[in-house]
Amino acid sequence: MAEKEEKKGRNRLRSILGKLSLPQFLVPRRFLVSTEIMLANANISFSAREWMGIFSVLGLLLLIVVSLIVNPFAGIGAFLFTQALMLAIPRMQADKRRAEIEEALPDALHHMAVSIRTGMVLESVIQEIAEAEYGALSDEFAQITLEMRRGRPLKDALLAFSKRTGSKQIERAMRLLLEGIESGGPISEVLEEVSEDIRAVRMIQRERKSLTSQQVSFLAMASLMAGPFVMGVVGALPQIMTQAMAGVGEAGGVEQFPMEEINSIMKALSFYVFAQAVSGGIMMGVVMYGDFKKGFKFALPMGVVAYLVFYGVKKLMPGMLAAF
Repeated sequence: MAEKEEKKGRNRLRSILGKLSLPQFLVPRRFLVSTEIMLANANISFSAREWMGIFSVLGLLLLIVVSLIVNPFAGIGAFLFTQALMLAIPRMQADKRRAEIEEALPDALHHMAVSIRTGMVLESVIQEIAEAEYGALSDEFAQITLEMRRGRPLKDALLAFSKRTGSKQIERAMRLLLEGIESGGPISEVLEEVSEDIRAVRMIQRERKSLTSQQVSFLAMASLMAGPFVMGVVGALPQIMTQAMAGVGEAGGVEQFPMEEINSIMKALSFYVFAQAVSGGIMMGVVMYGDFKKGFKFALPMGVVAYLVFYGVKKLMPGMLAAF
């Protein structure tokens, strides 16, 4: 009963959110198709128009609220942040799901090889993997089974699976498997060879992460803590100077300093802190994966965290110095 109520609640929420979908003429077709593919890779059930509509409405609400509470520039920043999240969330979810499938695939292929040696046919083995507990991989094999029942050839179903994951490693494994099947070789041996090949690649990837952990830690600490903290202290200097010179006469007081120019420079520090953290995230992608595009999943969260550290230090430092 509780599950039925929960399902009804999800369906009701889905119908409400579905009404927020953007009109098709507002979205370029190429961007719409790429977003659909990205959502499919992330296993997110919303359509591209629904997904963009939800974040557009959320962004407009934040734009209005933040503009009224803080200022219009902060409101625009909040709107752009929600649009960045619209792209970042599916990408991060897809990367997480892809890693889970890549991790489970060698064991699943070994399982398939053992089952085939017992006399089972490949289609039945795929069904067995779909019913096993391999997480996201079992879900994908269930989709393969469903497609084959609808008349799709095994080759096309396996290639579609590799395309959905967006993993070059999985696509290469599926092509090796299909080449082995088409050449007429023993399927169990092909599965074992592909499984060992994937294990070797995964081991190299883990060794690379282990060897680059020190560099990644340095980039993270410099971008998230050291840089924002120092810039926060510098950003607090105008307020510290104002407090220190409170009560001093006009000739020697804070009026002799160009405070407006100083404040303008300090405001620019916030952009520097955010940009430094974003570039640090992109460099982490280069160090860890050899691909700067992989760093974009770190860039936005690191930029937000770095700015929060900078803002917190900037606000707290004058009070802490006054207390001492």
